[in-house]
Amino acid sequence: MQQPDSYQPYPPPASGYQQPGQYGAQYPPQYPPQYPYPYYGPPPKKEDSGKIILIVIVVLVLVVVVPIVLAGVLVVYLQTLPTSGGDAETSLGLRVERSSGGNWTVWVTSGTKDAVDVRFQVIDPNTGSTTVNKMINALLPGQKDPDAVYNDNNNDYRLDGGDTFLLKSSGGHIAAGYKVQLLVGSSIVGTIKELPA
Repeated sequence: MQQPDSYQPYPPPASGYQQPGQYGAQYPPQYPPQYPYPYYGPPPKKEDSGKIILIVIVVLVLVVVVPIVLAGVLVVYLQTLPTSGGDAETSLGLRVERSSGGNWTVWVTSGTKDAVDVRFQVIDPNTGSTTVNKMINALLPGQKDPDAVYNDNNNDYRLDGGDTFLLKSSGGHIAAGYKVQLLVGSSIVGTIKELPA
């Protein structure tokens, strides 16, 4: 059916305006679209690969190296802690074996101390009490001590490599599982944590 002559979809354009349809039929010529062209921002910058490698290295150092260094410092610190007061100085190496008659032989394997300065202690771990506490000069063979005998095997008046202690169970103050310590003043210079059964 033909439309009447008076029907027009858009009013006639004003003088100086373009005909409808420049931006599509939905926009009258006097109202162009607000964003006639699509707009895209600049592309995101790619991270520099050198910076990424540097970040990975820093993270590895923090996660791996730092804990190892801290653990080493902690181990050194714990080794210097005293076990019975005073500064720890475990400079004498000791080795112990069970010998005949229910006794123990202790060898000094390394280090050296003046014999007159060293004190011998035996500690019962169950009660924490000290069962033997004597200067090692009082343990020489001529003293006939009921608990221990100290042998200065190289006769140099020093407690050093090659010297031995014989620990006797017959005195009633030393038993398997007891702890043995050698001290200079309040510093521990040698320790046997537990006498073997």
